[in-house]
Amino acid sequence: MPQSISKYKLYIYLFFFIFLSSIFNFQILENYYAKFSLKNINITGLPYNEKKIIKIKLNNLKNVNIFELKKDKVLEILSNFNFLENIYVNKVIPSTINVNLSKTTILGETIINGKKFYIGENGNFINSNFLSDQNNLASVYGDFQIYEYLNLIKILKNSSINTENIKAYYYYKNKRWDLLFSNNLTLMLPSKSEEEYIKIYKKLLDNNHLINIKIVDLRVSNQIILTNNNE
Repeated sequence: MPQSISKYKLYIYLFFFIFLSSIFNFQILENYYAKFSLKNINITGLPYNEKKIIKIKLNNLKNVNIFELKKDKVLEILSNFNFLENIYVNKVIPSTINVNLSKTTILGETIINGKKFYIGENGNFINSNFLSDQNNLASVYGDFQIYEYLNLIKILKNSSINTENIKAYYYYKNKRWDLLFSNNLTLMLPSKSEEEYIKIYKKLLDNNHLINIKIVDLRVSNQIILTNNNE
């Protein structure tokens, strides 16, 4: 009989040992997850408004274990904001990620299906709700492909034309552009050889041949048609 009592006590001791060990292990796990769960998300490189809308989305990652948080998951969320150009993400153990962002240069604004979009140098039409108001942007009219506009901007800059002096671009179905400058001069380009004709315009400008001129029409091959302000 004493032997059986000893076995009984042994079982009781084993039971409590396993039970208490399990509680201890659970506490270790809870402390581990609490210590290494994501609590802080630091965003730099953007103005307040842009930073705010991005942080709202990234906050969904809070309380995720930082070791289990993959960079791809962060990038997947950030990919929804097509105004971003450069993205750098790094973890700071135990509970922080730092996100450094930069946005693309905005080169104009346009209307698509009745809504305003900004034109990014990164090749995206950017919903205006994503960004704070952008000042002194050229308006771009017509049903154009974004690469066509970006190519035109590149040609203008390579030809040393100050695009800040252009207040509107008009694109036509025959794939040509009119440019309206801030002095109300209109440059009418042909549908082909834009670079060649922009160089012609630059020579006219540099040689002061455009004084009191309101229209420079280069649409006809081998012809320069100038319209005076008085006409």
